[in-house]
Amino acid sequence: MRRDGKLVFVDLFAGCGGLSLGLEDAGFHPILFSELNRSAAETYLANRPGLTNRWVKDVHDLTKHEIRSKWWPRWKADGIEEGEVDLVCGGPPCQGYSGIGHRRSYKVEKCDVPSNHLYKKMIDVIKIVKPKMFLFENVKGITFGRWTETGKKGEIWKDVQASFRKIKGYYVPAGIQLNSSNYGVPQRRPRVMIAGIREDLLHLFVKDPEGLADGLLPLPQEGCIAPDIRDVLGDLVDPHYLDRNATVTYPKEPKGDVQTYYRTRPGHRGIANNNVSVTEHEYSQHNQKIREKFAHMLANQGEIPAEMQTKKFAQRVLPPRWNGQGPTITVTSLPDDFVHYEQPRIPTVREWARLQTFPDWYQFTGPRTTGGSRRAGIPTEGIWDREVPKYTQIGNAVPVKLAYEIGKHLAKILQAETTRRVERKTTAKQTKLALV
Repeated sequence: MRRDGKLVFVDLFAGCGGLSLGLEDAGFHPILFSELNRSAAETYLANRPGLTNRWVKDVHDLTKHEIRSKWWPRWKADGIEEGEVDLVCGGPPCQGYSGIGHRRSYKVEKCDVPSNHLYKKMIDVIKIVKPKMFLFENVKGITFGRWTETGKKGEIWKDVQASFRKIKGYYVPAGIQLNSSNYGVPQRRPRVMIAGIREDLLHLFVKDPEGLADGLLPLPQEGCIAPDIRDVLGDLVDPHYLDRNATVTYPKEPKGDVQTYYRTRPGHRGIANNNVSVTEHEYSQHNQKIREKFAHMLANQGEIPAEMQTKKFAQRVLPPRWNGQGPTITVTSLPDDFVHYEQPRIPTVREWARLQTFPDWYQFTGPRTTGGSRRAGIPTEGIWDREVPKYTQIGNAVPVKLAYEIGKHLAKILQAETTRRVERKTTAKQTKLALV
């Protein structure tokens, strides 16, 4: 924590900034982020222009020499002494772990995918920076992944957990799985987490065997209900969408707290963004045959016409209501996995972002979408570079509201440490004065 009382963090593999945004809303301030893909990094910076000189493109550049000679002097100038970085967090690229990402890629053993070993680089940074806490997050697929086709199910997750738990000087409970829908996110999106806290702070942390990760991570709030998709997207429905390529002003007034949340500007809490243009609400130009397919699906509980069925990944209609069952969808990197709940089209970038709980003021850069080898690279030829268009940036992100709930919980732990430190200093000062 800085001298001014602000919590500070380093975000590795930051993507377009979903995890960072949630942490920022909870009171944290980024002092460095790493992101290899330029489009995702430019999205991060477009929403945080003051961090241009805090971007590290390749996490491998964060060597011990680089951190000590370049970054610690900058942090000290900000009032951050060694040992006072509150959090190092990160979610290494998940395409190699995700079941969806794996089946949509080329056949390559997971042990041979370089990005599948980036968790080790995150551990290196933790060892150098020595933050008060750290947080690793990833997709559920990592828990049953094998390094090779003949390997043991779950061996990747076993190795990842063991590696983090071996970091000297940290208390690291076993990794846990949580579902984003239990934290107010309108989708069934399981994530796995590993949290750790520096051992010199353990006397301030009350272990809770009933809590997640012994209490290092938040339990779902009692009574927390994920909003229905109609409540999330309803004010974006434009009845005249066929007459335009994009909707540039809000077609409806916000209805309810959920829509007001999305349309609230930073610094104007509680004030809906009624008079500002909506962005990223551009429509895909489907041909007539595709529109007919989508219209049939809307009219027949999602059934795809027999003559249009393929072996490609099945499309589904976004359900307007969960009907008491909770979310039944998971946002992916491909928007054409889903059809809008009311109109025969796929979701727009803005609608996709809302499902990941990004507020409407958040802007995205780079191409809108892409495909083929530009999306997946060509692993069999050792080509790992991927384009990361807007839909993919959003689909890969940590839901903002989930990150916010985690951030609130971590902040409570860290602020307790600061309060105790201040109390110790005050007591020492009083003792010194009494002796005089």
